[in-house]
Amino acid sequence: MQQSYLYPQVYMVDGNPNLNPYVPGPAWALPTLKKKRKLDWRTMGTILLLNLVLLALIGLALGAVYLLELQKEIREMKQDNGDKGPYAEKIIGAQNITKLTKDLRTAAHLTGDLITAGSNPLVWDDRKGLAFTSGVRYKDRGLIVNETGIFFVYSKIYFRSHKCDPRKNLEHILFKRTNRYHKDVILMETSKKNYCSVNEGEWATNSYQAGIIRLFKGESIYVNVSDSKLVNFDETKTFFGLYKL
Repeated sequence: MQQSYLYPQVYMVDGNPNLNPYVPGPAWALPTLKKKRKLDWRTMGTILLLNLVLLALIGLALGAVYLLELQKEIREMKQDNGDKGPYAEKIIGAQNITKLTKDLRTAAHLTGDLITAGSNPLVWDDRKGLAFTSGVRYKDRGLIVNETGIFFVYSKIYFRSHKCDPRKNLEHILFKRTNRYHKDVILMETSKKNYCSVNEGEWATNSYQAGIIRLFKGESIYVNVSDSKLVNFDETKTFFGLYKL
């Protein structure tokens, strides 16, 4: 008896008779990537606007910090000044003004003192009107330097009178006192003759001298004249001073 067999002989391991190894399985397709959309002008405009707003907010924040610091400085100035006087000059560029004050050049400008007319050396005013001292001391009719250096020294005397005496010379002397020498040292000297006429009556003349001089710490300078009674002590006509180069 002839037996028939199924061809081909296939045995299903998992017991699923419907699984045919010769039938191709389903194809797995990769997901397609979406193309990036190009930014249009509206999107770019929105981004630019947001950046500008962010910059504005940062600027406001920095301004607020600056105002707080400025208010703090104003309060400190008021405390240092005893709550007196205007603060406009301190508020505007306060740090620069402070630095300028610290770096102020050593200088002095003295004006004539009418009360002591008739004496030598001449007496000066170091506080009123145009007069001031900075880094220099005014004491006993002279200027005392606090540090060694090169100084520009000047002196101007305005002589006047209602009568003329041609026999009298007008002398104007600037000298210094120092521990390095036993006597006064003349720095500059002028002498005037024939400065008036008997027929003129009232007369006036100026004597001005200036020079660059090396002064050592502790040395002092003074001004002498031949007759202090002939000196006009107006602050714009007779003065004396120095500044460090």
